[in-house]
Amino acid sequence: MTISLKHTFASAKTDSADVTLVQPSNWNQEHVLTAAAGKVLGRDTSAAGAVQELPISVTSAGNVTIPNNFAVTGTTGLTGTTTLVDLTSTGTATLTNLGVTGTTTLTNALTVANGGTGAATLTANNVLIGNGTSAVTSVAPGTSGNVLTSNGTTWAATAAPTSAVSFPQNSQSANYTLVLGDAGKQIFHPVADTTPRKYTIPSNASVPFTIGTVVLFTVENSGTFVNVGINSDTLVFGAGTTGTLAVAANNTLMCIKVTSTKWMANYLYQTGSAGAPDSIAVAHGSSPYVSAYPWNVSTGFGTKYSNPATLPTGTGTGVAFSAAGNAIAVSHATSPFITAYPWSVGSGFGTKYTNPATLPTGECGGVAFSPASDAIAVSNNTSPYVSAYPWSVGSGFGTKYTNPATLPTSGCTGIAFSPAGTAIAVTYNVSPYVNAYPWSVGSGFGTKYANPATLPTGAAYGVAFSAASTAIAVAHSTSPFISAYPWSVGSGFGTKYTDPATLPTGTGYGVAFSPAGDAIAVAHDISPYVSAYPWSGSAFGTKYTNPTNLPQGTGTGVAFSAAGDAIAVSSSAFQYIRAYPWNVSTGFGSSATNPTTAVAGVANGVAFTTVV
Repeated sequence: MTISLKHTFASAKTDSADVTLVQPSNWNQEHVLTAAAGKVLGRDTSAAGAVQELPISVTSAGNVTIPNNFAVTGTTGLTGTTTLVDLTSTGTATLTNLGVTGTTTLTNALTVANGGTGAATLTANNVLIGNGTSAVTSVAPGTSGNVLTSNGTTWAATAAPTSAVSFPQNSQSANYTLVLGDAGKQIFHPVADTTPRKYTIPSNASVPFTIGTVVLFTVENSGTFVNVGINSDTLVFGAGTTGTLAVAANNTLMCIKVTSTKWMANYLYQTGSAGAPDSIAVAHGSSPYVSAYPWNVSTGFGTKYSNPATLPTGTGTGVAFSAAGNAIAVSHATSPFITAYPWSVGSGFGTKYTNPATLPTGECGGVAFSPASDAIAVSNNTSPYVSAYPWSVGSGFGTKYTNPATLPTSGCTGIAFSPAGTAIAVTYNVSPYVNAYPWSVGSGFGTKYANPATLPTGAAYGVAFSAASTAIAVAHSTSPFISAYPWSVGSGFGTKYTDPATLPTGTGYGVAFSPAGDAIAVAHDISPYVSAYPWSGSAFGTKYTNPTNLPQGTGTGVAFSAAGDAIAVSSSAFQYIRAYPWNVSTGFGSSATNPTTAVAGVANGVAFTTVV
């Protein structure tokens, strides 16, 4: 393209003969304007003036080059392919298909709405995270080996998962019901909490865990057992056993959800024999005065353990295992009135412990270990009517504790420590029929609690605290045959609970709460010889249906297994012991086959243990 300049009007004058002069005709000719190659004409200053060659160049291909430090102000619309070298821009610039080489400087950070980051600087090696229309945020790399992990809302740099399976711990020192966030966790019972607890799997209708969910329940070594139960749905263990399962110290129970309403359980680790995790013992009236058997809720009684090398010296009136499962004691009718042995599920009775230096003063009616296995106590028929001793599995009986300041007023029959280890109670045959005292392993008996406002109605033979130590029950000789009260270590007996709607049918000789605190049972002297009720923590429920195969005679004692999946009744007639699977929803199952080696004589007490 040629740029030329031509006057609009022609001159009327005749040209001169002197060709060196500008002629009139020359004014009407086209005059070509010249400029340096690739330059643009214009002015780089304000106001009118001489045309200048601007420092903007154009190639023969039409590419425009703008020099360094050239400022573009106002709204600039560029289309096509535009290359900007070291552009400094203020104001608003609209660039389409823009290719930029060199350094581009913007006075303000380019906003997210205009395709920028909204940030003036970006930290080296950080990962950018979108933030809506606001400036981007970022995540630092953190520790070497970290990976980006979503928490459902944003991202974080966290440690990469390892090849090992991990079950994060949820430590619980109270009764606890699982929540959805417990999937894949370990529910842990620490040794510092000495109260038996119940951990509950909620129904699918309440908390819909995904099928395949795994939850572990672990009790710390030397800790107090817990019970694992389920609401409404089914928890299955072993050969189809359902119901509440106990987890002893140094044990882990794994539960896997296999259908929407069914969980299956198995123990991952258990010291002792996995084939016979429980034992059952009976105190009775003929030699050897105590008999013990392996127990499994699926198979019932195992082969009787060998009798102890040194037998008790007379009629066994009561029997108890230590809470740690490593000792057994028998109260009996003749001196030394109490005999104790080391206990092992593998070998049964060990060598008899040395008798206490200060013996009980007469025939003993019952025996109990403290929940921490650090004390043992017996009730007996001669003043002071109750004797207690420090206990150690290594050395046995310690020096007898000082007698309580306020003694029972007659020979005692039943005895029990609260599961919290803070109280001890004894029953006897004259009013007020029950005495309770604060208990400390350091100092023994405290000042007697006030009698209950409403006393039991007759001679009392059995006493038990609920698993949570919030209730106490007394079995006695006249209707209603069972009396239960709220219990507080601070104030003792509360106002008596309403009697059960369907009473036991005769004198109550033994009473027991289930380990989970959701049932109570009474052994008594008239058929059906045992009565059991749901227990809500505040009242008796509707009596469970009687077992199909009743005990064979007067029920003298009753006990639940530590797992809460069995109940046993000692009785006055051959074969002197009945045991049943137990389910808090349905009550008694079909009775176990009687032991191959029968109990020798009238049974006066029964106890389970869980081996740890």
